[in-house]
Amino acid sequence: MNLKLRTTVALLILVIGITVAARLDTGRNETEPEPASYSAAGPAVFEVSWRRGSLILAGNTASSRHEEQLREVAATRFPGAVLHADFHPLGVAPDWWIQATTELLPALSALQSPSAMLKTDYLKVSGLVADKSAAELRLQALKRSLPDSVRFDFQFEAVAKDTTPRMMCARQLATFEAGPVKFEESGTEFRSSAYLALDRVVSLADACRDSTISITGHTDSSGNETWNQQLSLDRARAVASYLGQKGIEPGRFIVEGAGSSLPVADNATRYGRGLNRRIDIRMTPEQPE
Repeated sequence: MNLKLRTTVALLILVIGITVAARLDTGRNETEPEPASYSAAGPAVFEVSWRRGSLILAGNTASSRHEEQLREVAATRFPGAVLHADFHPLGVAPDWWIQATTELLPALSALQSPSAMLKTDYLKVSGLVADKSAAELRLQALKRSLPDSVRFDFQFEAVAKDTTPRMMCARQLATFEAGPVKFEESGTEFRSSAYLALDRVVSLADACRDSTISITGHTDSSGNETWNQQLSLDRARAVASYLGQKGIEPGRFIVEGAGSSLPVADNATRYGRGLNRRIDIRMTPEQPE
């Protein structure tokens, strides 16, 4: 499987997940498992994920031999991957634990950008697939190794076989909305709510590294326009500086301040002025030659 494609889709999955999560209620679904805890005394947990060409194995193991088996299977099923293992030995492992965790890796190797969480009563698997039926078939052996009490949550996103990183980025960039970037009054210091939007931009910009990032600051019509122009530019520069600190290449930025010249609402109302004080962030995909 193409390494660049696997890396790109992994990051895009992360971006999509962050974007969707921000729109949902923060309450936990009753059927959703609690975050993983790798305590030797607690319930067994094992997680697998592929990120940026790295295969991450984390969780509870039954023995040093079990850990060796996992490393061997990982090297065979994910050739070329950089393995990061964070193993935590269990005091007593379920009798099916070694087989299930070992068979989890071959099942995931059939997916693009796979991830999984296995607990003693729950298995969640996600990834991109060209054929959902084939992917589910590959999971049958794994399911047979698990007790009947284990609940299954398989989340597959179908992609065409000829999908390229450029196509995936263009599709995501066309619908991407970072969300509002708010500042403290009359200044360039971010409000705490701004960081979620900014980090969404970082995630997508890191996945689609050939895209151009346009950052434009806007103000309402209150006050002196020369001041508004400078403030809007300074805020746009603050956004670019944050993205640069997060590793985004500054040469990709187009930074502008529009002052109050491009309102999107009525400056005669407080609500309208609030909408006009904004940062527009747009990412343009690489154009084919």
